[in-house]
Amino acid sequence: MSGVAWEMRPPADGAAARRTIEHLRSGVPLPVSEAPLQAGRARLAERAETALDAVEQRGSRALVLQANYGDGKTHAMRLIWHLAARRRFVVSEITLTRETPFDRLDRVYPKLTADTYLPGAAQPGLERLVADIASGSEPARQLLKFAEDELHPKLYGVIRNLIDGSSTEATEVLLQDLARMDLSLPDLKRIHRANFRAALRAARFSAQRDARDYFRLIDFLVRLNGLPGWVILCDEAELVGRLGRGGRARAYANVGRLATDGLGCRHVLTVFAVASNFQSTVLERRRDLQLAPAWLEQRGDTEGAERCRIGMNTLQEAMPLDPLRPSEWVDVMRGVLAMHEAAYGWSAGMEADGLWREVQRLAPATDTRLRTRVRLAIQWLDLLWQYGAPPHVQVHDIGEVAIEEEPDDAEAAAEAAAAREPG
Repeated sequence: MSGVAWEMRPPADGAAARRTIEHLRSGVPLPVSEAPLQAGRARLAERAETALDAVEQRGSRALVLQANYGDGKTHAMRLIWHLAARRRFVVSEITLTRETPFDRLDRVYPKLTADTYLPGAAQPGLERLVADIASGSEPARQLLKFAEDELHPKLYGVIRNLIDGSSTEATEVLLQDLARMDLSLPDLKRIHRANFRAALRAARFSAQRDARDYFRLIDFLVRLNGLPGWVILCDEAELVGRLGRGGRARAYANVGRLATDGLGCRHVLTVFAVASNFQSTVLERRRDLQLAPAWLEQRGDTEGAERCRIGMNTLQEAMPLDPLRPSEWVDVMRGVLAMHEAAYGWSAGMEADGLWREVQRLAPATDTRLRTRVRLAIQWLDLLWQYGAPPHVQVHDIGEVAIEEEPDDAEAAAEAAAAREPG
């Protein structure tokens, strides 16, 4: 992959081009159906391909990207999405928020599966992973043995009833549980008795404790279907810093588990995107490198403490997204120009380097965000398209407001207040 150049390519029809321009104009990520709009990311593409090779051949691992806000982390994640999809990996995406705290895999999993795409799928969903597994077949035998030997009995019951059960009415409920793990054990036992006229023996199921078995099941199903692996994209991972100390410790441990085989998943690549200041403002200022493992050890969780250290080391080894060189900026402008012309059916009558000079004049600072320059280019083209002459534009101030949410608990609030204190 050395030397790969990623260029923006206009979609085949104007409607798709307009959708893309609108996303870029508003500064939000492109839909997964659109090709990645990247330039100058050859090093990232090569690193991602290497990681995908390693996951397919040797086992689970993690990749961490870092950049300032607005410098292309999310678009870089979308590039990895398309690299993985091209190679027939299952791809899932999640943004860490208050509703998806990374210390709670039982809350992460349903959000993750709601945005999981199988190869060639236009819509998210897991159904195809089990749809072609026929009762009595060799894949069915392998799956049932894995579920019985390795997973919580509840999951064995779900799989057994999906594959061998005769009730079609229960199928939708069982498939829904694979994505949401929301089927109660009493309801599953009723389904099992109706299908097999026998009792299902299963111990109490705890979503918080046993969520990892659902990850392991999907990992196994991916390989059983002949697919190379599963890619999990976790955007805005710096929001781990809004958790309290215990939540952060557990979240780091989960990072460590996904970076190795701590969840029992064998072919998962987890990609985390973090802000550039994550290490200084969270790991160092809050002394998490020392205090987070200690918090787990004090509660007798030695395995979690070790995974916590692995997770924090993984996050510290983040790959920075390189600033674009002038020639790469011209490639970006060439893509924006072609996309805009395709979107509105016009010709700007200029070359990409001319557009780049205009953007440079409006935003000369070397640390101007990638997102800001792309939006400036589109707005400049909007005016040229509207008035038919090069616009005279002046930019007096370029800035973006960062919106912060309130911390989840009193400990996080106290730590946030301390973080704002000088020194």
